[in-house]
Amino acid sequence: MAELTKKNRKADEADFLISQSTLTSLTVLKGSGPSDAEIGLAKCSGNTEQQWFHDGNNLLWGGNRSYCLIPNYSNNTVTLGDTASPAGWIHDEKSRFVTEGGNKAMDVPWEEPRTRVILYSLHDGTNQKWWTLSELEAKLDGALPAQYPVSAKDETTYRQEMARTISNWLAPPDAPLPYKRDVETFPGLVSLDAPRITRNLVLDLSVLGQTRDFRMTIPKDWQATNLYVPPDEMVEVILPESLTSERAAQIQVRVSAHTDNLQPTSPNVKDKEFKRMPMVSETFDLAPGANKIRSQFGGHLIFTFSEGENFLVDIEVRKVVEAPYFKLGETTKEQWAEELKKGAPYTLLETDLVISVVATSDAQNITDPDKLMDRYNEIIGMLNYAAGFDETEQPPRGKFWLVNDKQITAGSAHAGFPAMFDRTYYNMGSENTPYDWVSWHELGHNYQQIPYWGGAYGTESTVNLYSLYNQRQLFDEDRLEKQGDYNRAADHVDAGMTFAEADVWEQLVFLMEIKFAFPDKDWEMFRQLRKNTRALSEEDAKALASDRQKQYDHVYKNLSKIVGSDLINTYNRWSLKISQEAQDEIAALGLPKAPGDLSHRTNKDVFDCGEPALDKFRAEQ
Repeated sequence: MAELTKKNRKADEADFLISQSTLTSLTVLKGSGPSDAEIGLAKCSGNTEQQWFHDGNNLLWGGNRSYCLIPNYSNNTVTLGDTASPAGWIHDEKSRFVTEGGNKAMDVPWEEPRTRVILYSLHDGTNQKWWTLSELEAKLDGALPAQYPVSAKDETTYRQEMARTISNWLAPPDAPLPYKRDVETFPGLVSLDAPRITRNLVLDLSVLGQTRDFRMTIPKDWQATNLYVPPDEMVEVILPESLTSERAAQIQVRVSAHTDNLQPTSPNVKDKEFKRMPMVSETFDLAPGANKIRSQFGGHLIFTFSEGENFLVDIEVRKVVEAPYFKLGETTKEQWAEELKKGAPYTLLETDLVISVVATSDAQNITDPDKLMDRYNEIIGMLNYAAGFDETEQPPRGKFWLVNDKQITAGSAHAGFPAMFDRTYYNMGSENTPYDWVSWHELGHNYQQIPYWGGAYGTESTVNLYSLYNQRQLFDEDRLEKQGDYNRAADHVDAGMTFAEADVWEQLVFLMEIKFAFPDKDWEMFRQLRKNTRALSEEDAKALASDRQKQYDHVYKNLSKIVGSDLINTYNRWSLKISQEAQDEIAALGLPKAPGDLSHRTNKDVFDCGEPALDKFRAEQ
């Protein structure tokens, strides 16, 4: 184990402790001493609250070096203590800050917003790994700027890149950038000939957050602009001097929607390569008056808002460039042709429901942007309906962001906000992409009620209830039918396969068999299930999310009530256990029991639900 003192760090020179999993800096968030200090994480800014001075195995706080960082075993946190009774740390060979007792380490919990720091038993996760800026800077001595791609196994170059990123953050925005970056590879350069302009904007914080817990991944409060921040150039964001500091603190600038932070352990990087710089999106806090910001990477200028007061505010932005931009219902084809002449490397297309970020080189090939964005609107409208939203219950407010990137953390696309799509596989500027299974699938993940029942019945299975709905509406097709999954699953269940043993397609068949067995309910049964799940009280939802058996019961009870038949026999057929309590609840309703075999066998693209037991059951109803 190594002492904290670094060879390249002078005793009176401040250091910074950086979480490898968040790339944020250990800081005193609030307070000024042991009695009131709150230790957590914030963006690396270089202020005294983030500064730490090495003194053997002790870390003295830059805000007051008579205090040092100590473990608080009473509540498993870290805090400030008097240096007269120090409790030191060992920065071990696995990059953890371990208590001198050797049984706990500083840990960053995974729950958003990931600003907490706790003590936790030792493990090898990245959320217990820390860099000091001094050790990162030591890697830069004589190193040439990285050019991509870079091997994922080249740990030295990766650490050098992290050192460049963080050192650039700490540099004043109006001083020369300490380290150049390979922006040309990604996200791209902005022409020096592109006019740097001043623009007046209105930021709309009149409505923030959501009216309720929608129990899904909801759009965040992001306000797009058609402005682009050139890399390595200072821009100014001018807020009114009269704006209160509390209101200003609700506003943040994000430069670039390419939010995936790549690490050597990321599935798309591990044992392969970094195709671009590990992170290219940056955020900046604002204060009343003039705010100077500089992005080392460049990107679209986006304003993000946190909940608080509701208001509109006029602002001014200086030294930015215009990026190609399309707004459905506003931008004409003639205007679009002019937009494409603007020199930013990425283009933004916007509707009332969705924002798509595509490479400008791809946007050059969009001849009918109205048709493209109409299609994105169309599929989101279908997903809203499949989720159970309609005129009686509106979907969450806000717009989904769909972003093309050179390299994402995992898969060829992934859900979340923003939803990310690898440009190598899916061009968001293609008219075919909105109608591709991948779009319904990834956006479907955002609508899933995973903690409440979607995960229990298969995360990668239940998401495709949305995909199948969209496919049926758009093309009158059924992927399970084409793949022969209905017949295959029925044969496997006949042979004794259990639900737990089924693959993702067969688990989806289980739910689809119920749908086909009750055609009068059709997709409505899943719409109502989702509505009922959203209608649960917070207490009931929390209890449901904490108990997998309750999740199996939840779907069984809801679908049985919706279709008007006890589905216990088909659950038994698939060896999907339902609690006796749930069975008794449905039995008390006096519902007829549906047959166990609801197999939906298909033959030559013709649906055939002709199981004798099911036909007899229907005839008797």
